[in-house]
Amino acid sequence: MINELKDGLTIEEIKKNYDWLLKADIEDAIIGISPRDRKLIWYDGIWFNGEWYNGIWNNGIWHNGIWYNGYWKHGEWNSGKWEDGIWKLGAWRNGEWKNGIWRSGWWYNGEWQKGTWVDGTWYNGIWKNGTWSGGIWNNGEWNDGEWFKGQWKDGIWHNGIWYGGVWLSGKWHKGYWKGGYDSKYNYQTKSPSKWSD
Repeated sequence: MINELKDGLTIEEIKKNYDWLLKADIEDAIIGISPRDRKLIWYDGIWFNGEWYNGIWNNGIWHNGIWYNGYWKHGEWNSGKWEDGIWKLGAWRNGEWKNGIWRSGWWYNGEWQKGTWVDGTWYNGIWKNGTWSGGIWNNGEWNDGEWFKGQWKDGIWHNGIWYGGVWLSGKWHKGYWKGGYDSKYNYQTKSPSKWSD
């Protein structure tokens, strides 16, 4: 249920341009509109289920549903499917990430299929493919992709290319080591494809 409309947004405009919002299961939603480009703005509230097509998510709790595109500024994601978009900050508890750009935040569990990770902290989950450009990895499974910088601590590396960063601990099965620092063996460029802790 919509609790408050802001920025001159009306129910009629929602019915005409954002009818998907009225089909969603929501509670205490504060909704507005960007005056510049008329994008929907979710200021706050609880999203239980439904399909999000586009717009700006400022804050709130997402329980389940499908996110097709948009810009996530802050909030808590508990479950669901992320198809594409930009994640700026917040806590990801579980779900399936299909594609997009992760700028910062905390990932606690779920499945990352592809996309670009810019910064943030990863605590657990399955990484299938994509590009890691910075941040801290604490545990989980890395299946394939490119790692450019950041810190790895615990977890299993199955395959991919490691270009740089700090490897603290974990299991390396195979892949290509192009540079970086390994705290166990104290070298920077040799491939660790034979290691296993």
